[in-house]
Amino acid sequence: MYWIKKILHLVITLVLLIIMLWVSFNGVLWLTSAEQLEERSEDETRSVVHWLPNDKYISFNFSSSRTRSIRLLSNAIFDGQQAFDEPVNYAVQYQLFNSQGGLLDEHTYHHASKLVLAAQEQQVKQIIEDRKALSVASGQSFYIDVSNYPDASQIKLKLIPEEDTLRGVVVRLHAQTPTDIDDSQQIWLKLPVDWRERMLNYHTLGGNALTTHELTNAVSYDWTKLAPQGIPNIDFVSDILYETLPYNVITYDFSAQQWDLDSFYSAPNLTATFRVKNNEPLQFNSTVPLSTLRLTWHDLSQQVAPYELQARLISDNTFQIDDIRPGLITIQSSLPALTHWYQSEQSVAALHSYYYILTPDTPANYTVAGGSDVVMDIRALNTQDAQALLSLYDEKGQVFARHKIDLESRVSQFDRLITPETLRLNVNESEKYYLRLPDNTAKISISSQGSLAVKLQSRRREFHYQNVVCEQLCENPLSNFTEIGAWFAQKASNEFVFTELQQILKVRLFEAPPLPVVKDTDYASEALFDQHPISNTALIFSPPNYFEPSSEPTPVHFSQIDGIDAITLNNDTQLKTPKVIALTDKKPKYVEFDATASTLSNELVSNTNKTTMLFTNQGSNRHFIKSRLYKINRGDTFSMDYQGKDKPLSIVIKPFTYPAVRVERSPLVINTQLSGQYHAGITSEYTVATKRYALIPTNKQAFMLHPQSTDIVSYPPITIKIGTDMQTLEKFAISAEDEMWISILEEHSAQPLTPQWWQNENT
Repeated sequence: MYWIKKILHLVITLVLLIIMLWVSFNGVLWLTSAEQLEERSEDETRSVVHWLPNDKYISFNFSSSRTRSIRLLSNAIFDGQQAFDEPVNYAVQYQLFNSQGGLLDEHTYHHASKLVLAAQEQQVKQIIEDRKALSVASGQSFYIDVSNYPDASQIKLKLIPEEDTLRGVVVRLHAQTPTDIDDSQQIWLKLPVDWRERMLNYHTLGGNALTTHELTNAVSYDWTKLAPQGIPNIDFVSDILYETLPYNVITYDFSAQQWDLDSFYSAPNLTATFRVKNNEPLQFNSTVPLSTLRLTWHDLSQQVAPYELQARLISDNTFQIDDIRPGLITIQSSLPALTHWYQSEQSVAALHSYYYILTPDTPANYTVAGGSDVVMDIRALNTQDAQALLSLYDEKGQVFARHKIDLESRVSQFDRLITPETLRLNVNESEKYYLRLPDNTAKISISSQGSLAVKLQSRRREFHYQNVVCEQLCENPLSNFTEIGAWFAQKASNEFVFTELQQILKVRLFEAPPLPVVKDTDYASEALFDQHPISNTALIFSPPNYFEPSSEPTPVHFSQIDGIDAITLNNDTQLKTPKVIALTDKKPKYVEFDATASTLSNELVSNTNKTTMLFTNQGSNRHFIKSRLYKINRGDTFSMDYQGKDKPLSIVIKPFTYPAVRVERSPLVINTQLSGQYHAGITSEYTVATKRYALIPTNKQAFMLHPQSTDIVSYPPITIKIGTDMQTLEKFAISAEDEMWISILEEHSAQPLTPQWWQNENT
């Protein structure tokens, strides 16, 4: 009997093993034999979807107390891989029921969907069924606001096909539910990783430094996927949808002919621009002849005049520009044109933004934190001047303040809106208005009696922002310094209403080149000897803007000369006694003397012909400025008191390091802080109080005028603008994370200003 049991056990084990091997072999064979529309990639994801029947309803249950709205995503399915030029129409009918089975609402949504196959469009989707690949069309969506039906707990769906080519439609349903405000850690984990990292950059204590209120406001709602009710394959049929990310739900009808969304559109009334941050050649494709395009390079620092770029043909309809410098490129064309740009085999991406379209019946509502600051980016959508109304609510929902904003309708020559048919049309210029919210503000509402487009961004006023500054445009080369913007976009609490009504405007954003504006202001500095007695003079290369008219010569402006013989002494000179600065290779490395006939003929001075460089403060092209630098030790905070003084328009900081022995010419990190009283109402300017910069060394010439060493490292200057929103400036503070030498200038509206003795070493 024992052996009989052993044999039976062995036989059963072998049979089960054979069955498992047979199932595994056939499963692998089924998967490998399936037809794929595209190759698999790391960006691919899978979603469980459900087929909509056209002869009966499938039902989904949800919580009537926690569900705020229902989102339905649908995809049309086709047989084969044929690309359709015309959209295919279908409709989805839904019914809402309460827990007793009573019908609350019934509606039918019509959709038009087009097949998407091209891998470069990053919307490749497919369903593999019975070893056959089925083509999946672009996604469609609609929202159902169930807050109007507090007893709604069930939704039923049915397909209404309108085309013979349609194989079927698959759907995914999600219920919008509020998050548990008591579970702050769970809310924190729901944030995207990059959001968490960005919030932690504002704190030094990690995640524990964030309050529960901050975590709760980060994620207010969650989308819970709904499962159909019934028996699988009897009451409903499930399938797996393969899609390549990023997957964008398209909620509009396709046209037969689309414009490439990755291309830059230009026309006689619209100019496209983009930034270039390295010297790599540019390639582009164009739909019009090269002779109809005008490509111009602009220096954002405005020290070099704009010039036209020359392109050469490298293949069919593909051109290349070899001589490229970091700056701004403008694209103008005499004909409507689409150009697609590449650099280092990477496509140049266009910036875009989304706006809510306001109507008298649909204001934009936002939940905000009291004591924060907001900026409203508003565009009028007609040619007439419009007005926006901003209402502030407390936690009880009561309005305690209102602000009116008058808008001017000016058509933008750069920005343009993108229609659902991918066409580019003119749009009015953006107008930005800032408001520092009172501490009791809980909600705000932006409304209008006309048609406006609005976008809102917010920030905590005590937060600083981090920025990498180069001599020219550059990519952030630092691995331990993350750039943080000042403003962060905020979604409206009633965003689903704008989505359902298709009142979301997509706008392409382009940067206008800087205008050649000659300022009516002047710069001056104050003596800083009381706080920083260690100082020295330096010779700094600081050329003017290309459009600035030549100014009267001053003794502190020098030009480089080839030798002593280049100095001419005559009565036409505007200086009583011209100066000469000699920088030598041997000590003393710095010598300065009067350019008189006796000194020029002196045998000792004649030996300066062998010096490395000579400078004189007469003649033309005097782009070197003799300036006084003050030393700030590592970790020290230098502050300037402005109480009782006139507020400057801006404060310019020119930093240097000396001697030039820093390892690998590492970046210089600087912190700045402004203190003062701010305007309480709507303003057109905003002053960021706390900033942190990482300055990358420049190649601009600078020399410390010291007999022992003239080596010095120059860094990009920083301009701290003080906007009209700051009523009074009380204090300005600056600190560095390394030893540095700085020159601080103040920009004032008064002109001309008399140079002080510490600015002019020759008086």
